[in-house]
Amino acid sequence: MSTMMRFENVDIIEVLRKIMLHNTEHYQSDFEYDIKSLQEAAEDSEGSRHFLWLSRGCGTWCFEERDVYIRNTHAFNTWDYYNNSSENVKAFAVEIERLQNKAVIGHIFELDYRAHIEDVRKNCLNAQTVEVVFKHPDSSNGYIRRFDIDEYYSNWYTIGQRYGEIKTLRYQVSDEFKLQTILNRAMQVRILESAAGNLDQYFGAMVKERFHAYGYTHDDMVFATPGDAFNALERKVPVYMLTRDTSCEPVVSTDEISYHILHKGIFGMAAEEKRLLEYLLVLPENRAELFNGTELQQIYTLALAAGQSGEMNKAALKTVETIVHKLDRVLPYLPDAEENVQELDKEMEM
Repeated sequence: MSTMMRFENVDIIEVLRKIMLHNTEHYQSDFEYDIKSLQEAAEDSEGSRHFLWLSRGCGTWCFEERDVYIRNTHAFNTWDYYNNSSENVKAFAVEIERLQNKAVIGHIFELDYRAHIEDVRKNCLNAQTVEVVFKHPDSSNGYIRRFDIDEYYSNWYTIGQRYGEIKTLRYQVSDEFKLQTILNRAMQVRILESAAGNLDQYFGAMVKERFHAYGYTHDDMVFATPGDAFNALERKVPVYMLTRDTSCEPVVSTDEISYHILHKGIFGMAAEEKRLLEYLLVLPENRAELFNGTELQQIYTLALAAGQSGEMNKAALKTVETIVHKLDRVLPYLPDAEENVQELDKEMEM
């Protein structure tokens, strides 16, 4: 078994988001529920700090680790369900440390999913009772009732009709100390069996694994989802249909995208084009700078050199082409810029 990676003191939501974007092609909106769960947990000083998170081809799941180790809960059944799935399942343990400027900071541990399922099956405990919190208009904490687990499973529908919409469930076992011992052992095992990882290298390996499994063996692209392909085409950012014979074709129509999706094809983009697309998709008020510090320094240097000599070498011309390409894609989407685009294009040509 290869060594699992761990990523310590990271922005949990942003790291999981990147994993989801690389690995989950459809139902990416599932991740919004995960964000809500993790943010609420981080804001609750008395709430759970340990979660298990799963990304697959068609969606994501996020559960309290405690619930996964209690037999026949929704968390247990769902976590166990994908053991024989053909989807590219990636599983992680998440430990929340703190809120920092609204970011959820903590540790993420890569899991061997199938080995973890075997551990859960071996060590899970039965639920004895369930504490149900119902939404109640006259109470900020809701209306709480406790049921024997068999009673709840047999009558959950009529219970909901009688007491109203369920807000949360809290399962109780007969030996809470034993459950906590199991959870502590699982935490110690993942610390001992993991090594500190580099996120950029990890994402690069994910892309390589995905492409090579499909049959595309060049390492010149980053992964693009079908949604990326549609967005890139609309914004005239180059995106490619990858094929199993290690060739790629530029996308020129939405029909091509749909056809490629239908035949389970995958898409790729140059890394710089993917960053440009991500910039364009962010709301204007939330956008970072279009040019990084190195590019800005190059702009200043080129302007100075051009003013002094009137000549540019090949490397300088390549930098200018990259800058102009970015501007050409971005200007139509900047606020109040549409009427100035044609005039700026003429100036660039001159």
